[in-house]
Amino acid sequence: MTTDTSWPNFEKTPIYQSFFENHDSYERYHVYLIGVRLKKDSKQKGSGSKADRKSVGIAPKTVKAGRFHIKSAVDPTCDCYAVIETFGDDTGSTDYFPVGKEKFATIKDTPLPAWDAKAVLIGKKEGTQGLRLTISDENRGADEVLFSTQIERSDLPEAGEFGSLEEKEFVLPGEEGTRMEDVEVCLRIKVSDGASRVVTKEDTEKQYENTDDMSYVEKVIEDESGKPQDNALLQCWQHSSPSKAVLWVLGRNDCFMHMHVATKLFFEKGYDVYVFNYKMNGHCRKKGWVSDPHYNSHCFSGDFNVYIHDIEQSLKIIKEHHNYETTLGYAHSTGGPILVNYLMHRGDDAFDGFVFNSPFLLAHTLAEFALKNSMVARKLFNSYNDMKVGVATTPEELKDTPVTYLGTEVVVSSWSARIWSMHYFDWATRPLYKVPKTLGFAQGVTKVHINLKKVFNNKDTVTTKPFLVITARADDTLDSKGTVSRADWIGPARTEVELNDATHDIFLSNDKDDTDMVVDMVKVWMKNKGFN
Repeated sequence: MTTDTSWPNFEKTPIYQSFFENHDSYERYHVYLIGVRLKKDSKQKGSGSKADRKSVGIAPKTVKAGRFHIKSAVDPTCDCYAVIETFGDDTGSTDYFPVGKEKFATIKDTPLPAWDAKAVLIGKKEGTQGLRLTISDENRGADEVLFSTQIERSDLPEAGEFGSLEEKEFVLPGEEGTRMEDVEVCLRIKVSDGASRVVTKEDTEKQYENTDDMSYVEKVIEDESGKPQDNALLQCWQHSSPSKAVLWVLGRNDCFMHMHVATKLFFEKGYDVYVFNYKMNGHCRKKGWVSDPHYNSHCFSGDFNVYIHDIEQSLKIIKEHHNYETTLGYAHSTGGPILVNYLMHRGDDAFDGFVFNSPFLLAHTLAEFALKNSMVARKLFNSYNDMKVGVATTPEELKDTPVTYLGTEVVVSSWSARIWSMHYFDWATRPLYKVPKTLGFAQGVTKVHINLKKVFNNKDTVTTKPFLVITARADDTLDSKGTVSRADWIGPARTEVELNDATHDIFLSNDKDDTDMVVDMVKVWMKNKGFN
């Protein structure tokens, strides 16, 4: 199968061409939005509790008319959200590629909203004049703008390299005569140069080179169907004198781009690393086994049991290479239910412990929808598992110059582009375009969730081995509360860590300092459990 999986031609889409081919001309604005607080000289009193909401902060004020108090705002509550974005003649950010814009969550019914959240914006060095911050009150009709200000680029810190970034705090007062007059907005900003990356292109290419102490090999795990789309791939980094091993299970639409993590957690501790690229995921597309880009990570069978054989073969390869003293399992996101499903069917004898990075343990929206509507889908579609849900359409601005990849129109993802900006990866190994869900994927993950619940209800366990579940409240893909609560279903020897600022993949966060902290925390857990 010879399929060209290289980068598409961006010559007719200058926004994309500039971003991906001339990224050194950009810089990143790492924003930490703290929130709204009373000014020190404010005459208001109170803590912002329910009893104080009529008079504190930015709550809608009331005016007295006879015996009655009449609210002066459209909405009786204060449901605030914030938007921060780049502005300038040519920032490199557009409505269809909003790498320079972030909307922070709506904080319901509070006069002093505290976001305590981070984001990264990306803009051209020459065309970005600064950042604009807007805070609005969400109403049933038109939202009310409570606060809007611009921070000029000259007031921001100079762009630097990771490890030596200057952080500057901004305290922005509300305007007199508005609901914001007694409060101020607090945020901090760091700026990193687009040329500085946590993981560079050179780092990514170098990881496949053999060294005196370590070799890199790939093992194809063929399926009995004989179809290339059913193949899996095991990437193997093997030391000359290893003592331990880890089986690394990717997330959906993921690839191994984590040398900055694997080096500190595993390679320096004598671990060999085996990365399991399950069917239609990771390097499978680069191998030419994925013909439709929208089926990246798709599960044709709608049943994650198809991965059991591939994990068994991976463990066989590991065992045949060396008799390791310790073997860990690591899984991120959808890799969580894939590994848990294997454990429910085959047991945990092959492993000594596990690390779960934001595992997909709680079904929401699509997965639940697929389960409830599977019978309807069966009647409507002969191959219902192959149904795509949420296919992105080419933006109107690019209708005449769509991005085409593997013969299919794709839409570049600004979410993925931000990750790529800090952690380089190859277009052919991890999608930089929007990938729709499929019913096959949703059916597969939902079945695992149902079986996991049965294990829990039967007061059984998936594993008695020690495991770490680490996630973040800032997870922009899954519900961290659900992740933590379902961790109890896996087994009793659990350690649960819920961070504040890390992203869905805790090792690819918007702030390098957060990633470094996470690595240190996992190292402490490994040491405590004797896995060093």
